[in-house]
Amino acid sequence: ERQIIGTARYVGMGGAMTAIGGDPSAVQDNPAGLGLYRRGEIMLTVDGTIDQTCQNDSRDIYQRARFALPQVSAVWAWGNPSKQRGMIYNNFMFSIQRLANYNRDVLVDGVGMGMVETICEKTNGLAEEFLIDMPWNDEEVGWLSILGYEGYLIDPVVDNQWIPAVDFSGGTLSVSETGSADQYTLSWAGNISNQWYVGLSLNIPTITYTKRTSLLETSRNNSAELKSMYYASGIGVSGAVGLIYRPIQSLRIGASLQTPTVMQLSLQTEGDMYSTIAGQKYDVLTPSSGSINTEIYAPLRTSFSVAGQMGNNALIAVQYDYAHSADMEDVHTLRIGAEAQAYRGLFINAGYVYESSFMNKELAVGLDYNSIRTDMDYRYTAYSQYASMGVGYRSNVLVAQVAYQYLWQTLHQYATEMQPTPIDVQTRTHRIVATLAWRF
Repeated sequence: ERQIIGTARYVGMGGAMTAIGGDPSAVQDNPAGLGLYRRGEIMLTVDGTIDQTCQNDSRDIYQRARFALPQVSAVWAWGNPSKQRGMIYNNFMFSIQRLANYNRDVLVDGVGMGMVETICEKTNGLAEEFLIDMPWNDEEVGWLSILGYEGYLIDPVVDNQWIPAVDFSGGTLSVSETGSADQYTLSWAGNISNQWYVGLSLNIPTITYTKRTSLLETSRNNSAELKSMYYASGIGVSGAVGLIYRPIQSLRIGASLQTPTVMQLSLQTEGDMYSTIAGQKYDVLTPSSGSINTEIYAPLRTSFSVAGQMGNNALIAVQYDYAHSADMEDVHTLRIGAEAQAYRGLFINAGYVYESSFMNKELAVGLDYNSIRTDMDYRYTAYSQYASMGVGYRSNVLVAQVAYQYLWQTLHQYATEMQPTPIDVQTRTHRIVATLAWRF
């Protein structure tokens, strides 16, 4: 999932800038937007956010505040402003852009979370003799099976099938996440006759992500708590091509294509099962860390936008984004942004965004039977909506802008793949963004 993060103007307009350009964060969506520059620029953005989560039927709100540096960029513009035809400007930009924040805390409770049932499902077909002496290095034995067996949570029956050794009546899942996805971008764009703007970008995205989970299930005399840690880091590559066409002074049409991202990912994981069965306590730890190297593909993204200028003082833009992946649901995003000049050099803007889910709600996410991962939870975002507004001052030398963004989402949280129905979680994010730039 990518988020509407970037400069204050970009955030304030809901990111609906594929046809507008002239902004470093807009260039991330459409590199042709770099062609609108007529002078060099160095820009820096800081933001502060408060993330809040709450289970639907609970009044307990879990909150986390943080500060970040989501955007840094430098633009170099070369050209002849007196020229009217042909290639008027060649512009280059280097930028670092935050794509997503993964900082969130979720705590939910319910019944029938399915921890032991999931362990049984992963262990079915495995003879008991293969679980003796904790075979952590056996590639045919999953770590969940070892934790369940050594924690006395599962029992073998005929034909190497396994059943729960205990029944639990309630449970609690807590998830704490930190990390981000960032992108390093080198872009070129050209201005042709002040009518056509074309651009290319080379993108190097990176990810750092840490998830710590605690899944606790209890009954009157028994309990089992599975603590898991999962860490991922990766680097990838992608490209982008874009176009902006201005048939008349008051109309701009923009389109872009971003190739799928190929990313090499390094994963580390560990787990701890602490159980109390009939008064007897057991504590089983996995090795300090298990590692996995894998390759993932982020979706192909396209964007189309139309922006209309009303006189010299106002503009409005409508944008449609489409993300396609062979393994996920297609994502459809509608962005609407508007801006008006309230006074000489002083602008106000506002935006709204609706984004569909990238995951089919009927699709369960499960671990392989021999996985070394022990975190069984997953979730998907039913939808995302953003509302924003901002104010800024722009001159030939100085740019200063601030914006406020409100993001609300509904998450469907599963503790395990065997949990029959999800637990709905409401999330709210308040973001304050400030941008400062010097033009030369």
